[in-house]
Amino acid sequence: MSRPHQQMCPVAASLNQLGDMWTLMIVREALNGATRFGDFRRNTGIAKNLLAARLAQMVEDGILSRHDIGQRGVRHEYRLTPKGQSLVPVMVAISQWGNQWVFGEGRAPVALVHRETGEPIAPLRPANAAGAMFDWRDVRMRPGPGADAALMARIPSNRFGEE
Repeated sequence: MSRPHQQMCPVAASLNQLGDMWTLMIVREALNGATRFGDFRRNTGIAKNLLAARLAQMVEDGILSRHDIGQRGVRHEYRLTPKGQSLVPVMVAISQWGNQWVFGEGRAPVALVHRETGEPIAPLRPANAAGAMFDWRDVRMRPGPGADAALMARIPSNRFGEE
């Protein structure tokens, strides 16, 4: 079961599960093939107690699944679930943002390239259903099917499309 969040907001709810640096670093390592506690520890530098807690929470949140591999006593492997695998565009976007804004032009520590072609991954940008790119100025919020009364009052559906 996921940890409860107080706000009726997909950003707040997502950050409730992903907003910790270590969680995203574990996802990074899992996307790169790490499955074992020792691999995550070695590649992130996280303390053992924090790693154990994060792995347990990520399993509870459905981002990772834990599998008993039965080697030398109780040993586990952690694998990304479909929910965890769906974080690929999030991780690409964070990496691209960090390369551009944290490290700067010509100083990116990691280049993201397509596995088969070696070509750089194009900067991620949102697109509408027809494939046309847009930015945040083109986005309007409206209540979704899970909106509560407070959110409906804060973002009335009749405001959609207004300037």
